[in-house]
Amino acid sequence: MQYNPSIPVYIQIKDDIIHKIREGVWKENEKIPSEVKFMEEYGAGRGTIREAIRLIIDEGYLYIKKGIGTFVAQKEVGISIEPFVSLTYFIKMRGLDIHTKVLAVEEKIMDQATSKETGIQAGTPCLFVKRIRMMKNQPIGLEIFHFVYEAHTRYQDFDFTQGISHYLFHDCQLTVSKMNMDMELVEASGEGKQLLELGDSSMMLVSNRIVYINANQDILYHLTFVCGEELSQIGLDKFV
Repeated sequence: MQYNPSIPVYIQIKDDIIHKIREGVWKENEKIPSEVKFMEEYGAGRGTIREAIRLIIDEGYLYIKKGIGTFVAQKEVGISIEPFVSLTYFIKMRGLDIHTKVLAVEEKIMDQATSKETGIQAGTPCLFVKRIRMMKNQPIGLEIFHFVYEAHTRYQDFDFTQGISHYLFHDCQLTVSKMNMDMELVEASGEGKQLLELGDSSMMLVSNRIVYINANQDILYHLTFVCGEELSQIGLDKFV
């Protein structure tokens, strides 16, 4: 396989394996070759193969049987909510790395002021999470979550440095019934300006997203996402 030097190798391997799955090289519920076989086939290291396989699992084409191997789940996958709401997914699909610094995790009761900002009824118990997303040790996004649905039980053992969307929609298998989002370009100020290290003349994008689940349209969470205006190098303006 000839690699394009402008695209990370694991992304190219991922795309090639997905192509083979769609073409029926391996049938559904059939075990795929081992990491060693793929290392030989693609001339790549174990870490590269593992990252490619992990992304394919995330996209729903493969599943793991512990102690046995990795198997084809399906040849075609439906539309997943994760690519639309996960910054981690968005960046990793571009072959970039992201890590997270958690600033706050605490239980709160929704007050009147925050209720107006989020649309969550005042007096509602919620879990407040604030974190900074980093790329190449530079802050690129500020996330402020208010989790509502099963907020005091679902996240007890969750590591908030990890991808929240993957946990909710892949691991927990929650189904989104509706999502509302707005976005505004404003002059950089306040906490967003400080934490994202934006200059005095900078602008920032502020996105508010509220996600509902199940037939009752229970509020899963509200997210305020803030990033600097100039992020075209990774297409982050298209994510928010």
